[in-house]
Amino acid sequence: MLLRRIVYPAVALHIVMCATAFACDGQVGKIIYEDNFSDDSGGWDFTQNVTTVKPPNFVFSMDSKYPNVANQVLTFKNGADGDYCAEVSLPKSISSDNRYSFGIFFWAVDYANYWMAMLTSDGTVTLFSKSNNVWQSISTVPSSPAYKSDPDAVNVLRVTTVGGKISMYVNGQLQKSIRAQSPDGSLRFGMYGQIDKGVDGSPPILVKDFKLTSGQ
Repeated sequence: MLLRRIVYPAVALHIVMCATAFACDGQVGKIIYEDNFSDDSGGWDFTQNVTTVKPPNFVFSMDSKYPNVANQVLTFKNGADGDYCAEVSLPKSISSDNRYSFGIFFWAVDYANYWMAMLTSDGTVTLFSKSNNVWQSISTVPSSPAYKSDPDAVNVLRVTTVGGKISMYVNGQLQKSIRAQSPDGSLRFGMYGQIDKGVDGSPPILVKDFKLTSGQ
């Protein structure tokens, strides 16, 4: 689903994958959902001409018309507790004011109401909430030293929602934990891609894996 508003980290407002192993070390609990993008059968709500699966990647191809997009998994739901993780390759920032971002969103009632952990190509890690299409920045870690900025680097973004606490990790290093109340019911989850200022012909964001476990 296309989003019309760009989400900026609060600082702006105020892995090469092993072929035989998934890099989200530390995930615990029963596997609820896993996709290594070997095909397009994962149940994703693709946005035509913007997101697709081109094995072995989920591809976000943003441009001037589509600078940001969120896609849910339509065939699985999850409750309050979960351990979400993805391996992602973010292109280099085009300029200091035009960065790439990748997010894992969770506790999604619909596309207008969810929470999201976002990793930006300058190493910023931000927790957002979205309510009735209004974004709020909850917490920001600027320029995380855990972020790998080398060309073609693969970074691991992980977020856990266990026991009323949200914790964000980059490459296995805890960035921030914060207490929060989840919505009731069975909730959706998904991924988000963004370029601050859409540029035609921009390199895509490539997601290597996505995995959700029960977190306990």
